[in-house]
Amino acid sequence: MKSKLALFVIAISLSWVAAAQPSTYYLWKNTVTGKTACEPESLGVNWIKVGGPFQDANCSIPMPQ
Repeated sequence: MKSKLALFVIAISLSWVAAAQPSTYYLWKNTVTGKTACEPESLGVNWIKVGGPFQDANCSIPMPQ
């Protein structure tokens, strides 16, 4: 019985890994300070999206169209 449970847990774990997608990053600019950040989501109300989408967390590799 324990081996079936262990096998089930492993199968469920692997299914989550297979379904994972890489994050899409965007370049955000703070309208108050002018600073920029590369993040998947907005950092708050003073941030506007100025570029993207990108494949990496440095916002240097554009996503293929």
